[in-house]
Amino acid sequence: MDKLIAKDRFKQLADMWYLREPAFFAVYCINNLTENPYINCAIRCGQGKIEYNAEFINSLTDNQLEELMKTEMIRVFLKHPYSRRPINCPNEKLIAASDMTLYGHYKFDEYRFVNPADFGLETGKFYEWYLANIPNDGSNGEDADTDDNSNNDGKKYGYETDVPGSMSDRAALWDEDDERCDKINELIEQINSSNSWGSIPGNLTEKIVASSKAKIDYRKTLSGFRASILSSKRHLTRMRPNRRFDFQQMGSKYDLETRLLIAVDTSLSVTHLELANFYGVIQRMFRYGVAQIDVIQFDSQLQTPQPISLKDAKHLKISEVKGRGGTDFQVVFDYLREHNFYDGMIIFTDGYATQPKIEFFTRTKFVWVLSDEKCYDEHNGWMKKIGRVCYINAK
Repeated sequence: MDKLIAKDRFKQLADMWYLREPAFFAVYCINNLTENPYINCAIRCGQGKIEYNAEFINSLTDNQLEELMKTEMIRVFLKHPYSRRPINCPNEKLIAASDMTLYGHYKFDEYRFVNPADFGLETGKFYEWYLANIPNDGSNGEDADTDDNSNNDGKKYGYETDVPGSMSDRAALWDEDDERCDKINELIEQINSSNSWGSIPGNLTEKIVASSKAKIDYRKTLSGFRASILSSKRHLTRMRPNRRFDFQQMGSKYDLETRLLIAVDTSLSVTHLELANFYGVIQRMFRYGVAQIDVIQFDSQLQTPQPISLKDAKHLKISEVKGRGGTDFQVVFDYLREHNFYDGMIIFTDGYATQPKIEFFTRTKFVWVLSDEKCYDEHNGWMKKIGRVCYINAK
């Protein structure tokens, strides 16, 4: 019976949104409503689903249910459940950063959500900025409440919120999903073109629309670069049929031969968050089809005379990242001159250095990946003379 009562309440809310809140109704409809009696929270979103616990839902008033649902729908609009997840970032921190992003843009009447003042942070910043600036232990310099019997486990991290259930469970479905982000961006464009935002305030709609726009799509740039460097070597074999003559003739086997060099700027102007974001993108986009990926670190000099693997580079701690001085691109191209067998090279940097001189012949193709849009605007002119250019904004 609980399941029917809870499900009927969601249907009633959806019917009301259909008439009064077209934006909330639209984003609600692209998610599958699913009951999960094992979660320790009322509602959570992610992986294209809205999961709910009927026991929690039945304890909420209609106003409380609507506020929680609206909050989750706004998170989806801003794509927080589908954004890149920093390495070893606890779920509680994800929820807290999301709450802080909403603070000042949306009025909460029923519950107290985490706000920037709890940690002495500025309001009006982006989700990624709050993720980078919330203390790792969630405390604001005072002793956090460590009562493990609390129903809201965010309390033991120092997060001030009275939203029912576990903060950790509320972000348990959050994971990077570019396809889902694209679908949400298309929905935002449709809503914005018809100006069907309902009660969502103007400053929040501007933030939502801004989150859906990207001047440079790094995925297209890197995908095109990947396609241009892929190579393989053909071998004849009796173990595979010939496409034309079946087993009467020898078939073909192709072995991957693509070798990729990644040069990472580890100067102080490139943050650890930006490095982690970059490694995550590269691992996802170059996971298949590349036989060898070598990573070198550089600032004003080469910090890794012997390349390391992408896996090892991704899991380096802040204290293990070598360099953190100035930047000199010439050392990277000098290394390539001595190891001129790579099919492609990716240089991740903020761009603040002298243009390198390439005074040797190479078949290697290049792509520059800048750490944010501002760096791209300043440096893409001369970089395009060498190779492709894009940026990945982690701020």
